[in-house]
Amino acid sequence: EPFRWTEDPILRGYRFCCVRREDDRVTRWIDEHVRRPFEGHPHHWFMLCATRQINWPHTLGLLIGDPEADEEDRIYPGAWPSHEIFSPEKMGKALEDIASMGKVFTGAYIVTAPSTKGTKKTTFVAERTLGNLWRDRERIADVFSEGSMKRAHATLMRYDGWGPFLAYQAVVDMRFCAYLLGSANDVSTWAAAGPGTIRGLNRIHGRPVDAPLSQERALSEMLPIYEVIEAETGVVIDLSDVPNILCETDKYLRVRNGEGRPRARYVPGRGA
Repeated sequence: EPFRWTEDPILRGYRFCCVRREDDRVTRWIDEHVRRPFEGHPHHWFMLCATRQINWPHTLGLLIGDPEADEEDRIYPGAWPSHEIFSPEKMGKALEDIASMGKVFTGAYIVTAPSTKGTKKTTFVAERTLGNLWRDRERIADVFSEGSMKRAHATLMRYDGWGPFLAYQAVVDMRFCAYLLGSANDVSTWAAAGPGTIRGLNRIHGRPVDAPLSQERALSEMLPIYEVIEAETGVVIDLSDVPNILCETDKYLRVRNGEGRPRARYVPGRGA
């Protein structure tokens, strides 16, 4: 249907995220180029961590290169963990080269920047944020083999550059991979609540927007929402989508209540 699809001035005027994460444009790209092609690879979990730290398809495409090509024939040999010569340092040099030509990282969310003056963000992400995971890869892989999203999320958050939001994005990608967390024992009983999710819960429960909320209490309030959504809307979602719904609810109500505006206006066709 041609624009405009709603008479609601807030929905029509501002840019909102896909609450059903699998419909997101970058998630679709990651599924096509990383989740499915590398399924079963011993470093698959690390690849998914890298995709969410970078989250920009052009950069990821350059790092991955042609999966059928020999390593020495790739644009950036050793910059993607699909071959044994991979190293975080090679990835860092590749990211630095890509940065000299244009955009490297997503603008959708904040990627942790280095606190040390003079350290490049490309180097920090490759050699520290991802490099620390790579150095502990055997131990981390063992944790993921335990089959718990909650445990995997807590493990990632012990490392520099992995806050609750980014760790959750990586873990949810693994949730949709059969050989990683696809059969985790808590896919229908656990989800993480970030700041936007907590604000959304506070709003619908009539609490002050910035009231503190424990992860346990947030989960207990998210589960009933998950249980009624399909019956109320006809849309099939995953429990991991409920935090997205609450974030966008917070964004909508912020505008309606005159408390602020989203970062971007909606432009038909942009990001399609």
